Amino acid sequence: MRRENEVLLLTKEQIESVLTMEDTIRVVEEGFKAFNSGKAVIPFPVSLQIQENMGEVHIKPGYLKGTDTYCIKIASGFYENPKIGLPSGDGMILLFDAKTGVPRSLLVDRAFITHMRTAGAGAVAARCLAKKSVESVAVIGTGTQARLQIEALSKVRDFRVLKVWGRTPANVARYVEDMRQKLTVEIVPMSSAEEAVRNSEVVVTATPSTSPLVKKEWVGKGMHITAMGSDSPEKQELETEVLRIADKIVVDSIEQCVKLGEVHHAVEDGTISVEDIHAELGEILLGLKSGRESEEEITVCDLTGIAAQDVVTSQLVYERASKEKTGSYVTIG
Repeated sequence: MRRENEVLLLTKEQIESVLTMEDTIRVVEEGFKAFNSGKAVIPFPVSLQIQENMGEVHIKPGYLKGTDTYCIKIASGFYENPKIGLPSGDGMILLFDAKTGVPRSLLVDRAFITHMRTAGAGAVAARCLAKKSVESVAVIGTGTQARLQIEALSKVRDFRVLKVWGRTPANVARYVEDMRQKLTVEIVPMSSAEEAVRNSEVVVTATPSTSPLVKKEWVGKGMHITAMGSDSPEKQELETEVLRIADKIVVDSIEQCVKLGEVHHAVEDGTISVEDIHAELGEILLGLKSGRESEEEITVCDLTGIAAQDVVTSQLVYERASKEKTGSYVTIG
């Protein structure tokens, strides 16, 4: 039995033991619904740029009305880290009692929860917006999200071919080798982003790029694009014209995406207006707005990451770990 002055400390390995991709997709979907039901209290995230070290830190607090806890997440990305043998992503989540403010848990997830809930959001987007029958998928990027996004996608859509492109051939080769151990599909390295994107039915962009990687001319009828790398104002993966030709533009949060995401760039240069955004993803899940309505539609989902996803996922981890007696308690006085 936990005492009020005890905090449950969970390591990344312990968190991995209680959190599956299937459960993540399920609770992230509920988080999106809560966000668009007026239940989510989500301040705008704090972004700290540490440019001289190619680093960024995001601080995201969140609370869902009527739940037992609120959370504050600190997540970082230091993109030169792999050169010195460290992962680019790191961080932790602090979980507090929503009635008293007393700390409940310290989840030292090293960005694992962030990675999982971000991938889960991509899967939810694909379930709402991708064609039911998918033959070919493309992923732009070779990092953690490029892996988890495709793993999550495979839970909601069957596909036969995965095409992958990244800037570094050695990373592409490693990606292909690793993903062949996880998926039973044909995985094909591509020599260019264009080659990967053309004739694909689902495209996932998962990079920290600051210049567009996907061009309008490559986008075909019926294509769905999940763009999840642009989570700060300087990042951009899609040419703004891609959004102009889309039949439906869907976002996780309009407020965030007009300041951070792909939508931000397209609105800023006048390619689209805020009124061109079809829906927030939670609105589609609640049946307030339509998802894909035809095989010919071009759909784009701009995901910048909302704290509601952190709240529901960290709460699930805390409940599972407590039930399974995973982790250790630290006395705080």
